[in-house]
Amino acid sequence: MKNSIIVLVSGGMDSATLLWLAKKEFEEVYAISFDYGQKHSIELKFAKELAKIANVKEHFIVEIPHLKGIKGSALTDKDIKIPSQSYPNEPPITTVPMRNLNFLSIAASFSDIYEIQNIGIGIHSVDSPYPDCRAEFASSVESAINASSIMVAKKKNRIQVYTPFLGMTKTDVLKIGLELGVPYEKTYSCYKGTVPPCEECATCQQRQEAFEALGLKDPLL
Repeated sequence: MKNSIIVLVSGGMDSATLLWLAKKEFEEVYAISFDYGQKHSIELKFAKELAKIANVKEHFIVEIPHLKGIKGSALTDKDIKIPSQSYPNEPPITTVPMRNLNFLSIAASFSDIYEIQNIGIGIHSVDSPYPDCRAEFASSVESAINASSIMVAKKKNRIQVYTPFLGMTKTDVLKIGLELGVPYEKTYSCYKGTVPPCEECATCQQRQEAFEALGLKDPLL
């Protein structure tokens, strides 16, 4: 097994699957979640429970105040409704500018202090309309993290941005999670933040399609 990883945990299907995969692949697992003014902040409740069930070494929850004031994104702007439609072939209105760059740079700060060699993020091919979910982004941010790391400068090692789901579909990710025993009833994916989930937004649609593709019912519904 590899030594340590800090996993970005949103409370959704992909990050939960990544967390359970990390438990299998790494000796020490940390989790980090973010409160950035997202309308579906209920996801943090699920992230906390997932981290507890996974028995991570420590779970950090970080507020990102400047993202809370971002206008123009349906996820943070109260004047823009979350659309009830599938993703377009271009960055959707739910794009939060530089969200994953902010997430990974903050996670890298914890990585530097705690000497964690890997940072996990559950991006995959279905997320490709989002610019910061592409392989190009992951490799570029990894280079930037290593160029600015105190730990790397001292120890002459490298920090890896761990993206095992790149090139996969959400159904592929779900298959892995089912094999790992991920408690999907403890995950939440709706961008509208409703209880029960709206079943209309793009993330709800993706989730339903993944379960249906495997002939299964979503345990959250």
